Amino acid sequence: MRILIIVLFITLAIPSFAQIRFDYPITEIEPVDLMITYSLDFKEDTLNLYYTRHEKMVLFIGENTSKFLSWNMYKIDTILRGISNFEELQALYLNERPNPKLFYMIFKNYPPGAITYIEHIPSNTFRYKEELDIFSWELHPETDTISGHFVQKATTKYGGRKWVAWFCSDIPYSDGPYKFSGLPGLILSVYDTREHYVFKMQIIEKPAEELMIDLTEKDFVEVSKQEFFKAKDSFYGNIISRAKEAGLSSESQQTAARNVSEKNNPIELRCE
Repeated sequence: MRILIIVLFITLAIPSFAQIRFDYPITEIEPVDLMITYSLDFKEDTLNLYYTRHEKMVLFIGENTSKFLSWNMYKIDTILRGISNFEELQALYLNERPNPKLFYMIFKNYPPGAITYIEHIPSNTFRYKEELDIFSWELHPETDTISGHFVQKATTKYGGRKWVAWFCSDIPYSDGPYKFSGLPGLILSVYDTREHYVFKMQIIEKPAEELMIDLTEKDFVEVSKQEFFKAKDSFYGNIISRAKEAGLSSESQQTAARNVSEKNNPIELRCE
């Protein structure tokens, strides 16, 4: 069923051959010092909490900035950079390729003092910024170990959820998965108290060769965070008409609507 949503995204993301560009400039920000792979287990449907989805995520940390996204999103973005014409693009989507479940990228401290959030909602790529210092953490005396790393507990509230984090002060990077940062050490695990979203560190490694934190400079639609939420809600709220515009059958339109209705539990709730 998910493939219908993917087809819809692709169809609406490429409205005409004339609008396709293969020459977006790439801004290199700084070299990667550390790569951290996280597993993410998440529950998209509050009416079916027994069903858990899984995604491999990666955090690239530099001296001053970081970049966080799905591993499959990183892989497909790397592939797309090597494509120079529509025939190659069409071949990519007709053949086996990485299929990310999550389509956002998050840059921390880029620009300085800000979190930059980027996500594509057909047929535009939206970008919004918020303050880097958005978390008010409470440190707790509880300690533990994760994969041999000594960690300490911290808690915070964000996006309508209460979060528990375990950070390692021996790894001196004030960073972590998703937007989380601001603790005196790397966050190895963070989850909301209902365990609807659970990030767990899997691997910490240095790049085998030089790797850059970079950004493909697309034609971003600059919005506020709330405007982004409205645009996303509008797209999903009109999914049947969007699917019809994309040429999907009536059955496929209904399936797309059903799939969207199951995505009712975003990581950031709309209560803020």
